[in-house]
Amino acid sequence: MKRELSSVQHSVVKHLVKLRQNHDYREDHGTLMIEGVKMVGELCRHHHIKRLLVLDESLIPDGLSAEETFIVPEQVINKISGTRTPEGIIAEIAIPKNGSLARLQHVVAFDGVSDPGNLGTLLRTALALGWEGVFLLDGTCDPYNDKALRAARGATFRLPWRRGTIQELKQLVADNKLRPFVADTAGVPLGEVHHEGGILLILANEGHGPSPEAAALAEKVTIPMPGEMESLNVSAAGAIMMYAFLNR
Repeated sequence: MKRELSSVQHSVVKHLVKLRQNHDYREDHGTLMIEGVKMVGELCRHHHIKRLLVLDESLIPDGLSAEETFIVPEQVINKISGTRTPEGIIAEIAIPKNGSLARLQHVVAFDGVSDPGNLGTLLRTALALGWEGVFLLDGTCDPYNDKALRAARGATFRLPWRRGTIQELKQLVADNKLRPFVADTAGVPLGEVHHEGGILLILANEGHGPSPEAAALAEKVTIPMPGEMESLNVSAAGAIMMYAFLNR
């Protein structure tokens, strides 16, 4: 059944805005907000849609069913959306269960990556390059932040990932028999690293580098930069390292 919703003060609108803006609110309700024709269309195949808001019925993907469907005006979409040019379709879905990292041989960990755009780009890159799973250490932002979701382009829902402590990461290394590396400016040049078997690659915020605990866990590796630059953004450096480690 489809209903009209026209007020930006409606409780559903306020609820969806809070889902977009607030991590704790998402956790308390167990749901998150997604938007865009492609993302909603892809996720509706595998995830139950609690609420759907669209500018026009023609935007509803084939086969999509939701508990509640609302036809809304542009001002409602603009109120909820986190983008300047929303596509006119917004959905609320249950937060997916995290996938298992057991037995995976190519795992990338993010240590203190606090910028959601960087995190989303790294997730997208990891999926594209063939990394199997992701571990999020303390200080890394919420992958369900709306900016992170947009940058990830769906990778958040296709890669198994989990959040945990450095001790839990150490246990994963032991259980999966991984050789851990950490990106660090004091490390061995990337081209000199030779490895076989499973890999854990730790990438940290370029502003402060890896935490002491992460640095102590792994062999340090760096990207030689003959040009006049001291460092790269973590998403750029991460892309180079993720490609290099899986293409030797």
